[in-house]
Amino acid sequence: MPQLAPHIFEMLYARGVEHAFGIPGDFALTLYDALADSPIQPVVMTHEPCAGFAADAYSRIRGLGLAVVTYSVGGLNMVNAVAGAYAEKSPMVVISGAPGVRERQEHDLLHHKVKTFETQKRIYEEVTVYATILDNPLTADLEIHRALDYALTFKRPVYLEIPRDMVYADIQELEHPPPPVKRTDRGALLEAVAETVEMLREATRPVILADVEVHRFGLQEEVIELATRLGVPVCSTMLGKSAFPEGHPQYVGIYNGEAGDPRVRDIVEQSDCLLMLGVFMTDINLGLFTAHLDPSRTVYATSERIVIRHHEYTNVLFEHFIRELVARNDLPRFDPGTIEPMRPRVGPDEGRITMSGLLYELNQFIDENTLLVTDVGDALFASDDIQTREGTSFLCPAYYTSMGFGVPGVVGAQLADPRRRAVALVGDGAFQMTGMEIVTARKLGLKPVVIVIHNGVYGSLRAMGHENAEFVNIADIDYAQFACALGGCGVVVETAQQMRHALQASRHADRFTLLDVRIAPDDVSPALRRLGELFAGRLRG
Repeated sequence: MPQLAPHIFEMLYARGVEHAFGIPGDFALTLYDALADSPIQPVVMTHEPCAGFAADAYSRIRGLGLAVVTYSVGGLNMVNAVAGAYAEKSPMVVISGAPGVRERQEHDLLHHKVKTFETQKRIYEEVTVYATILDNPLTADLEIHRALDYALTFKRPVYLEIPRDMVYADIQELEHPPPPVKRTDRGALLEAVAETVEMLREATRPVILADVEVHRFGLQEEVIELATRLGVPVCSTMLGKSAFPEGHPQYVGIYNGEAGDPRVRDIVEQSDCLLMLGVFMTDINLGLFTAHLDPSRTVYATSERIVIRHHEYTNVLFEHFIRELVARNDLPRFDPGTIEPMRPRVGPDEGRITMSGLLYELNQFIDENTLLVTDVGDALFASDDIQTREGTSFLCPAYYTSMGFGVPGVVGAQLADPRRRAVALVGDGAFQMTGMEIVTARKLGLKPVVIVIHNGVYGSLRAMGHENAEFVNIADIDYAQFACALGGCGVVVETAQQMRHALQASRHADRFTLLDVRIAPDDVSPALRRLGELFAGRLRG
């Protein structure tokens, strides 16, 4: 008979999970013993929120991630990061150690307990799609299968709590896996695809808005084939950036309502058939809801629902809809020669570095082997004018927008895709939250490039009408010196030439590189400048 924790780790490893992020604690020590004996490598981070961010980033690339923590002081410390993964549909598995079944019966007041022994599980029910305590050897395997099915079907976190006296418990293995939690109705699928093809054939200006779920469900190749066969313009939102390769000749840029590039906005909003594939309809993604999208001219397909014009098709899986649409041999063909590819709105600096110049140099540095992770703030909004090269080469928390994602995220991303060089773009405020995680990169022998936008303020808050508020100012640090003290390569960047040379030198560095890019507090990206104007107007209105 299989043993509980080793069985889980074997199942996860078979699904591509090779690393587990977390911090051990006494209620999880036996669990960590089982993890150490498994083929999955434990990665001990500096703080549980960082473990959550790293596992989130890992899952966005690998399709599944893993965090292993101790009871309450570890698990509750990580809730915010897991909430972000839930909001943005990142399928990570959270495994928490816990007091043993017998301990709970014999002792009421055990350390780390909050209110009841089930408090942590109830909290995680709010930030995961499936949460359970594995305390029954007869049902444990069924619950493990259900949890993984939920995670992979809905692309959201799941929570498994293992009492420490159950870690090596013999469990009853299922003879047959349970039926899938969601299935496609074939008739509804065919009707939905037929109506979509009819809309396309009637259209003169169709556009594809390929977004985050195209990435989450591994449908990039199918959407590239669809776009190529149709010959239509393709764009994305910030959250789904690089779901479609930005070097493709049909890719026109990021759509963000009135906050984004007016050229892209006009292409999208003037379309008479907009295929919205895997799009999150959020305020950040849609320029504080300044998007003007006519439902009568849209096909809205996500894992939550398929809506074509005003018709909703239930029981149709998103991935089945995309694949059936691509398989149609009667798709119309439009002229791709009229499409003008993405044009970043930034240019080079001659002297002192500016935000625009930083983005320009970063665009010259990025190649097909670059994986970019951005944090919240102008590091995020600036992504409108950063051009990546390949699909699945950009990660950011553009919906939940929790600061601190960037540095631990780049650790998780680098481990998930070691063939590419990972770059983190973070503001100094976000770096002060989780920047200590660069020591984990050093410990693991990773060589990411961390670019710190050093302006001494919470730049996005300042740009949104609070330029004179004292609370937007943050403590000043010599980030380059800090990086050197932690065993990395720290470089102060004050000019465009220094930026160019530092980026090139980072290609050959034998350790992590931190660029301390010193920019004026009022210097922001084109996207943040426009978003700040909209936000200030909203407050006044």
